[in-house]
Amino acid sequence: MTTENRLLLANVSRRHVLSGMAAGGALVLAARWDFAFADDAEEAPRYGADGMPNGWVDDPNVFIRIDEDGSVTVINHRAEMGQGIRTSLVMVAADELGADWDRVRVEQAPGDEATYGNQNTDGSRSMRHWFDPMRRAAAAARTMLEQAAAEQWGVPADECKAGVHIIVHTPSGRELDFGELAAAASQLPVPERDTLRLKPRSEWRYIGHDKAEHKEPLAIDGKDIVTGSAVYGADVYHEKMLYAVIARPPVYGARLASVDDGAARDVPGVVRVVEIEGSGQPAGFDPLGGVAVVAENTWAAIEGRRALEIEWDLEAAGDNARYDSTTYREQLEQTAQSPGQLIR
Repeated sequence: MTTENRLLLANVSRRHVLSGMAAGGALVLAARWDFAFADDAEEAPRYGADGMPNGWVDDPNVFIRIDEDGSVTVINHRAEMGQGIRTSLVMVAADELGADWDRVRVEQAPGDEATYGNQNTDGSRSMRHWFDPMRRAAAAARTMLEQAAAEQWGVPADECKAGVHIIVHTPSGRELDFGELAAAASQLPVPERDTLRLKPRSEWRYIGHDKAEHKEPLAIDGKDIVTGSAVYGADVYHEKMLYAVIARPPVYGARLASVDDGAARDVPGVVRVVEIEGSGQPAGFDPLGGVAVVAENTWAAIEGRRALEIEWDLEAAGDNARYDSTTYREQLEQTAQSPGQLIR
């Protein structure tokens, strides 16, 4: 099998991928991994970003916007769960672009896999899968800014280099702010991937440096988190919102045999009882199965779940139904006391 891995860079201010974002001549870029497989693609196993469900390969976009006031916006499509991805991916883009951290902001992408590709955030994948694409998107933006400055000054592009939020004509020392070049840069074609120059580690200002050498970027959400003003999923409320709790199988792989939900439906506030079909083993990211109680408030949902009368098909779980943690611990202790097997 032959595989061509390409990073497609598109000037989306022309494509209007994000409606209204490109108004005012802003430079908007998207980075997209595109995997082109040979004819035997159906037989080829897929790994890494290519193996993720729901469109990692088709259209996972990372956007960088430079507005005419010089502000840089990085659109983050990964979920922030305390791992700091809303800061770290922005640091990568800011470093490669040459942006001043005080003029950089992050904008959270909505949950829209049709537009952004797979947004399932787990397994330490965000930085592994997006470090290089983010750098290349930022490098393309920097190259376009340098080209725009060269055309404005009437000089060769190789005489123009990005500084900190400016493009400098190295022979004369002339400078232009990113914002002064955004409109002109947005009209330029996006450079080919193999022409991009990525910064060497020696030029990184944020990645891998502490504040003793360079200005240390603050955690973008840090202040909101420690002051209690950050908005979490549990904080979101919508008018007439319903709540659900799930009675799950007692053993991994067990299936629902029968359920009597009469008493649960009689609990004040319970709206509906829904059976969830299990996906079998291995479940992966699919549902384990169970019974959901939907109610007007969490207390009613919990009480409704307690009122369910459920019979489970434990045999469907196979060996999991016969698992005994006490016996397993005894086996581990015996194994630990036995002589080890010499490998080399």
